[in-house]
Amino acid sequence: MWLAFALACRPAAPTPEAGTEPVPRDISSPGILDHPRELVAAPVGPPDFVELADRMSPSVVSVVSALPPEGRRGRRPRRGVGSGMVVRADGQVLTNQHVIADAMSFAIQYADGSRVAAQLVHGDPALDLALLAPEIAVSPQVPVQLSERRPRPGEWTMAIGHPFGLGHTVTVGVISGLGRDHDDLGRPEGLDPDGVWSFIQTDASINLGNSGGPLVDLRGEVVGLTTAVRSDGQGLAFAVPAPMARKFLAEVHAHGRFRHALLGVDVSEDDERPAVRVTRVVPGGPAARGGLLPGDLILAVGEAPIARVSELAYHSRLGGVGVALALTVQRGATRLAVELVPDEAPRADP
Repeated sequence: MWLAFALACRPAAPTPEAGTEPVPRDISSPGILDHPRELVAAPVGPPDFVELADRMSPSVVSVVSALPPEGRRGRRPRRGVGSGMVVRADGQVLTNQHVIADAMSFAIQYADGSRVAAQLVHGDPALDLALLAPEIAVSPQVPVQLSERRPRPGEWTMAIGHPFGLGHTVTVGVISGLGRDHDDLGRPEGLDPDGVWSFIQTDASINLGNSGGPLVDLRGEVVGLTTAVRSDGQGLAFAVPAPMARKFLAEVHAHGRFRHALLGVDVSEDDERPAVRVTRVVPGGPAARGGLLPGDLILAVGEAPIARVSELAYHSRLGGVGVALALTVQRGATRLAVELVPDEAPRADP
């Protein structure tokens, strides 16, 4: 299991009253995309990686899986090792779904060396996220803090995990890029090509067993879960963004599962400009209720410009079911503000 999306979630606009439909608003002049993004000063001074590693390591765990044997019957189960992070004081752990996929059983080994059998609370292959809980009570654990902000390329970051089962290992690098999708990762077989991907890219060294571990900024906040590397490159590692991990945990704790948002629209990437083109609108669906039409170009979600179908999917899930999604749309020569309220997508068969 060598496999090892990052934009801030903005407050939701009020949902329209029952019986009313949002009407696209002309915002041709000026448009929200015409204003430059305000820059936030990064921390200054030499990074204290020693202090950061000491502070974060107690919250990082090893996830040990028993996998079905290969070949003849009667052979012993195979052992799989990944990483995870404590997200609640009762010892619940967030990791990648692929870390525990196909496992017959799995356990959490905490930083103090204690190993406890664990159960799956919920896993979602489309997000490659899974929440585990110890089967017995454990001593109080120190949860990580999942960042709400969008990191910037060039920021220092530290990856912490258990590569090759070596125990706590830290590596450092910078944020190399944002918004990477399945194609950017080289289309690895272990990730769903139709998943909701907007990975953070880093050049911090990621290896077998790092999957599910934290990618941490200099503030000590987790900006992502280390998830994948490109097998044909060097310094190309990828992480699921912390805002999606926060959304996943909130959904699971509130609803017992992650509810996927449905927009009721078919889209494709545009060949002429960075935008997503609406190709079909489902009658009566959220897009139709919001006033989207075939041929519309979606330029942005909130204040985030989009150019890929994967980015629209990511932002719709990050906003969530029943939460108004603000779109900037180009219709001919007119720029419009369109608001959609996503429905819940049908649940996939188990």
